[in-house]
Amino acid sequence: MFKGKYTPFRIVQTAVNLLLFLSMLGTMISAVILSREVFAFLPISGGLSLARPMHMLCSFWGFVLMSLHLGLHWNMILGMIRKASGPIQSRPLKIGLRLGSIAVAVYGLYAFIKNQFLSYLFLTSSFVFFDFERPLPLFFTEYIAIMGLFVFLAHCGAKAMQTISKKRKG
Repeated sequence: MFKGKYTPFRIVQTAVNLLLFLSMLGTMISAVILSREVFAFLPISGGLSLARPMHMLCSFWGFVLMSLHLGLHWNMILGMIRKASGPIQSRPLKIGLRLGSIAVAVYGLYAFIKNQFLSYLFLTSSFVFFDFERPLPLFFTEYIAIMGLFVFLAHCGAKAMQTISKKRKG
């Protein structure tokens, strides 16, 4: 961590990783405080009024930060896929895959707004509403699309940062 040059991309990666670590730590600490059964042997009393919002905040930010982390490493994942299956030669297939990723990101933005993610990320809602009437596959589809949105944004942002860095060098 203390070796090498800190490019803008590396700074963003380090910040996302540090924030992700803090959100996971916050999720674990709040889970221990909230769990009265699993950790009954620990002498913990009180703290529920802080632990509930902390757990919600850290969980939702952890979801977003994990997605951003995945997006920052998406080139590596694509490289492994290319290594296993070979490079894509077909131009229509490349265009189709890019349009598919844009479609996932757009649907993710729709689901992000529909599910009021901002209210959970900034604690303007004090509880998470789960609609039990909604089919479970739809719930998972929406959350995967929201993840796809942040993967897409991080991947595009990373490519832009790397392109700008190369232009400055060259």
